[in-house]
Parts: sequence; structure tokens; C-alpha cells
Amino acid sequence: MKCKFDINRRIIFNIFWMVLGGVLIGCNMAGLVDDYWCGFGAGLLGVGVVQTIRNIRYLRSAEYREKVNTTNQDERNRFLANKAWAWAGYLYVLVAAVATIVFQLLGKTELSTAAGFSVCIIMVFHWLSYLYLQRKY
Repeated sequence: MKCKFDINRRIIFNIFWMVLGGVLIGCNMAGLVDDYWCGFGAGLLGVGVVQTIRNIRYLRSAEYREKVNTTNQDERNRFLANKAWAWAGYLYVLVAAVATIVFQLLGKTELSTAAGFSVCIIMVFHWLSYLYLQRKY
């Protein structure tokens, strides 16, 4: 079970994200930053609102709190989440590898290099993680 202090800290942190998002949107409206930062601010604002609502609901509703705690501690859900991450990693490597070849064929050398580099980085992270987990377990 999450401690009440931890939830209150999360709510404060989410309020910070909402304020930062509002400031970025305001700066865009004032012409100080471009549209990228306005979109980024809107994203921060939206995520902050949703997370704050979820955390307040967690504090106020015993039924919701029990449901969340059960979901977070259930072994099947953890297994499925880990499996989903593994599949996402495999698919990313395959898509980025294909993109490397396609971009090269289209003459988009910079995009091809970026996609190839991302595959390389993921493979290095996988190898390092494997070495770490092999020693730990």
C-alpha cells in the first residue's frame, strides 16, 4: 500500500507539472516561445490533471485504493507488463532496423544513421542489462 505522505508528495509534484505546463502555454501566447513548447506545456498540464485526479481518488476511495493495490501487486499483471515491454523492445528493434534500410534506399542518410544508431543503443542497453541481471540472479 502506498503511504499517504507519498501520495501527497505526488499530488504536489503533479501540481508543479500543471503550473509549468500553464507557464509554457502562457509564454507561447505572449510570443516568447514557439508552438512546440505550447504543445509540450499542454501535455504537461493534461498529464498533471489526470494524475492528480487519480491520486486524489486513491486517497478518498477505499474501494479504488484496494483495486489499485491488488492490480499493482498481482503476479499475473506484473508478468504481462514485463512481457509487453519485451515485445515492445523487439518490435522497436525490428521497425528501426527496417527503417534504417528503407531510409538508406530513399537517400535519407541522416534518418538512416539515426535509426541505425538507435538500434545499436538499444542492443547495447540489452547487453548491459543482461550482464547485470546475470550477476544479480
